Amino acid sequence: MATNTTRRGFLGLVGASVLVAGCAEKKATSKGTAVAADKLKSLVPTRIPFEIPGLKPDLPGSEFVAPGFLTRPANMVQAVTTKPLTSGKEVTAMTPLWGTVPPGLGDNSYYEYMNERLGGTVRFNISDGNTYHEKLSTTLASGDVPEMVMVPGWELIKIARFTEAANKLFADLGPYLAGDKAKEFPLLANYDTAAWQYGVFGGILQGIPWQNEPFPFATFVRQDIMEELSLQHPKSGDDLLVLGKAITDAKKKRWAFGGGMEQEMQRAFGAPREWRKKSDGTLEYKYETAEFAASIEFMVKLFEAGYMHPDLVANKDADMKGPFGSGQMIIYRDGLGAWHENLGRFQADNPKFDMQAVVPYPAKPGGKTIMWRNEPAGMFVFIKKGLGDARTRELLALSNWTSAPYGTQEYELVNNGVEGKHYNVKDGKVEQTALGRKEVAPTYMFLSGRPPANEKSQYEGLVQALYDWQTQAAKLLENDPFVGIRVEVPSKMAGLAQPTEDKMQEIFRGKRPVSEWAKIVKEWQDQGGNEAREFYMKVARENGRL
Repeated sequence: MATNTTRRGFLGLVGASVLVAGCAEKKATSKGTAVAADKLKSLVPTRIPFEIPGLKPDLPGSEFVAPGFLTRPANMVQAVTTKPLTSGKEVTAMTPLWGTVPPGLGDNSYYEYMNERLGGTVRFNISDGNTYHEKLSTTLASGDVPEMVMVPGWELIKIARFTEAANKLFADLGPYLAGDKAKEFPLLANYDTAAWQYGVFGGILQGIPWQNEPFPFATFVRQDIMEELSLQHPKSGDDLLVLGKAITDAKKKRWAFGGGMEQEMQRAFGAPREWRKKSDGTLEYKYETAEFAASIEFMVKLFEAGYMHPDLVANKDADMKGPFGSGQMIIYRDGLGAWHENLGRFQADNPKFDMQAVVPYPAKPGGKTIMWRNEPAGMFVFIKKGLGDARTRELLALSNWTSAPYGTQEYELVNNGVEGKHYNVKDGKVEQTALGRKEVAPTYMFLSGRPPANEKSQYEGLVQALYDWQTQAAKLLENDPFVGIRVEVPSKMAGLAQPTEDKMQEIFRGKRPVSEWAKIVKEWQDQGGNEAREFYMKVARENGRL
């Protein structure tokens, strides 16, 4: 277990401020910033939808539901006719990966073909997504960053003074993308305006956003194993205790639960994703709520009963996809993208592998059910500062190429590789080959974002199942007092997130008593939480939210 005294915990607190401080110069702590959406319009691209002739979803999308495509288009449109990389200089890129790292340059035909289409070589520095925060903090603190860096939003909010670090290390993209300038990069201009607004840091457009689904996660089950055991999906948190006992059998190396269940239970008990408006007109943070405390007590029960996979007990950052695929673990929480990723990874070797999402449920039978609402963007690509105008434009052209939406040749190449080599098309469906499973991994897709589409029709029933889940979850989305406001977390609060939640993880594992949570919350309040509340309340009042 890592605590706030470990190197990772230390860097989580000070990583960005180490480099910002430079030659021991003292800097004032960032108090956070907040800008209403309408005031950000001049900083971000003017949206120009990229229309693909003849492409029409079978299942119409809505504000919170991605359009669904039950069949693959017969022809893919070429969105970009010129190669983006023209200088002959190798691109260096740092990206996360939640899965097996593919063979590298020289041993990977997918890389070779992609780089040929791009006109130059991209050299990836791939790190385990489960421990990406360690690599990210160390890299930022060193001040020596690759030309392109993918930063998940859930990691950057843990880094104190990230905005100052970004302003120091990464390029201002406004001169290339603000307003009508984005016409030069039409696939980037295709992103939703709200997503671009979240790429603004300290009043500067810096992050190329990965447009979010509105839902941060879902709970998934191994449906095939659930059916073998004659078990039903949970309808409440109470059902998890019953399922834990029914599923867990250490002698058979089978445990009920894996990673992320603590967030699932926070949601089930009704704790807010971040801040919540109280009846007296003030704000409370999730840590301060009775619902959050109740979720901790519940998670302790799951750990004490032995229902959690032992890899997770030993290491909170342990990979859970592997145990899920092998059947050692049956229920866990993950992003919606894991649905098709796991099907592609495990179904070829195990045709019975069936993964389904659980409809959001309350902690207690008959209780109110909420679904957390995601921010408009979840990850960001940054371009290194000081590369010069020509190189910055070249890297933006690379992001533009990899941003191509569903229905384009570029999208197919990024996601599936080369037809006839990495995949075949049978009865209108993509079938990945053994080589494709070995070589094609989420790499080039992390050089940009793209509008969401529910299109993985090669997996029987997936498109409809995902569409149905989103349709149900959309009705449960919680109200967020800061929707439409770009809020950058104050440094003190950002630096407290990791150590506070590390202590929570220690409670789960019996290294701290449950009763200590109140003390941990008080420490959070005293060390920056109360100060952050004042900032957020000021923002809410100024924008008519309180």
